[in-house]
Amino acid sequence: MIVGMKPMPLVPRRVSRSKDFISNMPDEILLMILSLMPLKDAVATGILSKRWISVWCNLIHLSIDGGERLDKIVMIPMLRDQVRSMYIKKVNSIIKHHNAPLLQEFRICFDLDCRNKHAIDYWLHFAMKKKVQTLELDFMYHLKYRMSDEYYDFPLHFLTKNARIFLKLHYLRKLVLKGVNVREAILQNILRTSPHLETLFAHNSGFMAHVLVGGKALKLKHFEIKGCSNIRSIYLYEFDLVSFTYKGPAIDLRLGHLPKMKELDICQGAEGLQNNIFRQIASCVSYIQVLSLNILQTERLMLNSIPELPNVKKLRLTIGAYNDKCLLRFTYIANACLSLETFTIQLLWGSPIWRKRKARHFSTPTRPYNNLCLLELMGYYGRMSDFELVAHIIENAVALKQIVIDPRCQGRIGNTPLLKLKKNLKIEETARTYAHSQLKSITPQGVKLLIL
Repeated sequence: MIVGMKPMPLVPRRVSRSKDFISNMPDEILLMILSLMPLKDAVATGILSKRWISVWCNLIHLSIDGGERLDKIVMIPMLRDQVRSMYIKKVNSIIKHHNAPLLQEFRICFDLDCRNKHAIDYWLHFAMKKKVQTLELDFMYHLKYRMSDEYYDFPLHFLTKNARIFLKLHYLRKLVLKGVNVREAILQNILRTSPHLETLFAHNSGFMAHVLVGGKALKLKHFEIKGCSNIRSIYLYEFDLVSFTYKGPAIDLRLGHLPKMKELDICQGAEGLQNNIFRQIASCVSYIQVLSLNILQTERLMLNSIPELPNVKKLRLTIGAYNDKCLLRFTYIANACLSLETFTIQLLWGSPIWRKRKARHFSTPTRPYNNLCLLELMGYYGRMSDFELVAHIIENAVALKQIVIDPRCQGRIGNTPLLKLKKNLKIEETARTYAHSQLKSITPQGVKLLIL
């Protein structure tokens, strides 16, 4: 600036509104942005400008649920058919405008059943032509139960005007079916025609009775069966299965040679953990690293002859706890896990009633938990049985670093968590107070006690 000259006033620089930098980005960048949005929001960008009209049509992830509006009114019986029709039109419109040659993910999530077979078959045909890699049909989205004959039947083939087209999902890597009937022949066809399938979930399949899966040619690594009320037996053998989950009625469960098995989650209905469960899984106990067991009925359970589980590092027990009965017997399972590092216990109390009683003298394992670093106990109410269990672990876990206590109720009444009920808020506060008073004094120095 020249000396003595007055400075010029700053004039705000005009920003050109005609220039839309985002719209001028390459399609690949715009698709990356849209893929981070819910699908309904991505579709809505089509109204922004001509540039945006068809961008979303090239998305390779299509996850279509009903949206908040449809979710709210679908539970009204007199409106259910109308709402389903609206949802079907929504999915058909998305499919009609989709331009990408391939699909990485196609997810349908709504309350649909066998009456919607024509539409669902059409969607499956679309996914097959798009060489879909992840396919999810969740028709139990708003429901807990439906009669088996009302479920949509997963097809073996499609009937078209010109020919019968067999369902072949050659590119499929993950298949999730909830509220879909999968019969034995269909299951075998899925495995036979999906050579790259690694993950298979079947929930609430009404007509699945006998599951026989095996053979070295299988690529299946993660297998999950839940809520299949008519199932009678499962036999898995000689393939590279990594994780298996079964939650349903007590069955004939046989696990053959599965050398890659690392994670096992078993819940056999109201019967809970039966004495023969360890015989059923005997062939893979030396491989398992993460073990989850539901033990809902404990009256006649004998747990002092558990086989050694040499590689289990994480153990989760969901226990049906009643009338403040001693829980120390379950430490036999933890003691059998020679490499145990994390021990999680979820207590499902029938009623949160405190009763004064003295500590019981119960025969417990004498081997210390040499590697146990983390103890998590959910549903701690401060009963003597809760305290006995935690005190036993503290006394015998020489490497313990942290204890996490969750006093919140773990049970449910219908579809409502007990925690949401007003009377249980007071119970939770009382349980939290008990946890502080009981456990702070016995927690060793250097061990972190976290009470949620």
